[in-house]
Amino acid sequence: MFGLGGVGIALAAACGPSAPPAAAPTSPPAAAAPTQAPPKPAATQAPAQAAPTAAPAAGAALKTVPRNQTLIAMQGGANGQNPDFANFNIRTPGGSVNGWHSGALQTMAEPLIMFDVLTGEYENWLAESWQYNTDFTELTVKLRKGIEWSDGTPFTTKDVAYTFNTVRDHQDKMVHTAEINFLKEAQAVDDLTVKFVLNKPNPRWWATTLTSNHGIVEQFWPEAIFKDQDPVTFTFYDPAKGWPIGTGPYKLVQATAQQKVFDLNPSYWGAKAGFKPLPKIQRVIFLPAQDDTLATQRLINNELDMCKIVPVPTLKSAFAQNAKIITFSGQDAPYGYTDWCPISLGFNNSAAPFDKPEMRQAINFAIDRTKLVNLAESGAGVLAFHQFTPYVWFQKFDQAIQPTEQKYGLDGNAHPDKVGELMGKLGFTKGGDGLWADQSGEKPNMKVAVPDWLKNYGPPLTQQLRDAGFDASFDTSPGLDSLVQTGEQPLYFGCQGPAGVKGMDPYFMLSIFTSQYYRPTGQPAPISWATSRYRNSDYDGVVDKISPLSVEDPKTLDYFTQAMDLWFKDMPMVYVSQLIIRYPMNTTYWTGWPSKDKPYGFPHSWQQELMKTIFTLQPTGAA
Repeated sequence: MFGLGGVGIALAAACGPSAPPAAAPTSPPAAAAPTQAPPKPAATQAPAQAAPTAAPAAGAALKTVPRNQTLIAMQGGANGQNPDFANFNIRTPGGSVNGWHSGALQTMAEPLIMFDVLTGEYENWLAESWQYNTDFTELTVKLRKGIEWSDGTPFTTKDVAYTFNTVRDHQDKMVHTAEINFLKEAQAVDDLTVKFVLNKPNPRWWATTLTSNHGIVEQFWPEAIFKDQDPVTFTFYDPAKGWPIGTGPYKLVQATAQQKVFDLNPSYWGAKAGFKPLPKIQRVIFLPAQDDTLATQRLINNELDMCKIVPVPTLKSAFAQNAKIITFSGQDAPYGYTDWCPISLGFNNSAAPFDKPEMRQAINFAIDRTKLVNLAESGAGVLAFHQFTPYVWFQKFDQAIQPTEQKYGLDGNAHPDKVGELMGKLGFTKGGDGLWADQSGEKPNMKVAVPDWLKNYGPPLTQQLRDAGFDASFDTSPGLDSLVQTGEQPLYFGCQGPAGVKGMDPYFMLSIFTSQYYRPTGQPAPISWATSRYRNSDYDGVVDKISPLSVEDPKTLDYFTQAMDLWFKDMPMVYVSQLIIRYPMNTTYWTGWPSKDKPYGFPHSWQQELMKTIFTLQPTGAA
């Protein structure tokens, strides 16, 4: 047996500007919540009748923690409200984006392996070591000694095996299941040794499923609690019982629609075992998203340490008003880092009229990527034509498919002549209003679901579609993401990742378009990106050949080009731009944020990897 070594990606390093003197910090309020009231009605102070806290006694007041010992991030929810604040099961509808992912994942949950997608490097975390067998069909993991749940009970391989086997058994009804379909069985060999037996070889399964990069390990379930519950519907929230629990350095002490509060656990196992020192941050607060103006004003006023993603003009305005605000690239373009999740216009490929490749191709040719991205990203964007991010490791694959892109006419421009040709083949004609309609006069439903954080794309995207003859509109209403996951919202704009970085080869992002992830409309997608409901048996066959191969195997590149030829021909999703993650951060109270010259991690408030940042940040001493 042998272990798999770490893989590194070279990043272009450049020093960001040094931070100018701090703006004067605001004073914390006397009330229990350590945030200052915003210019408009507070989104952080829960009303007296709000949901009970998870303090030792239900309903007990929060202890006071000074502002300069508190980290405040904005993520999840919308309009200052988090509708799923009481759902702490990542695999139930609502438990991913607004539930576990909004605070608990980053403070309470620890993975077996912590994976940095920007560099490809990893750190064994709950796992002390791990090894594949020679044919990549078994993976044996050794846990660190002394791991405990936050209630003081031991965390053992029984919890690990229970979690994996339960997700395997209910994968058709759950979300956030990674590549659980490869698992035959997880076996608890002893308290510290767990063996994962796969149903076929998979040399990248460690990265797709055992790491912080959206793996099953983003939430382990304590068997003693979950075994008597329905894991598909159980929300894992009961303050009187101390739920939820995790192995991380923080405990939940309050959850309301207005905020989630996590306090440092002085009995954290990692500190007792000498694995990690206790973080300097005493309290972490996650606030639901507000509109860009309110959110940015709170950042400028030092009421936030980490804001939500905001547009470039908004960032520039914030820089001008508070010199302590930075991004991953300081105050320089592109004002963030290139994410592993390119931005796309997606379809329910099983729902008419998007079940026809000609329709999807026509929509692709209606889009002028160059103009769209320049408008939406204020000139700081990067075009995309496929599901992969141009990291260094991907260069040879990118070069290999450039002839295929040319073959299918992909470039940054719109091609109205091709739109007309394809729509004509489908039997559509333009009416007096200039819009396409079928022989009965019915126009295709082209309402695009657009998430709030990508709303700058909505107007130019729909205008380009209308210019091409499609009766397009966009909708940023909260809750549409759930309908996208079930296919009931058939046209959607968003981020589809994680761009193959998981296994350091293109297999994963090829696989999410295979038939194994198809679900009938009405059933949620098993992986949050596998929403296309695309099926092509020829494509499946080629991708399946890549599964047992390593990235270095020359056949991997050959099969990749074959698969992408089929993919471009069918165009199951239209990619338009690379996602630049632009989380603004405030250095008034905390310093040591990840940056392009120190990419020890990535500042992303939705990701489990943020825990590394929480361990690293140091207080500035500001009052």
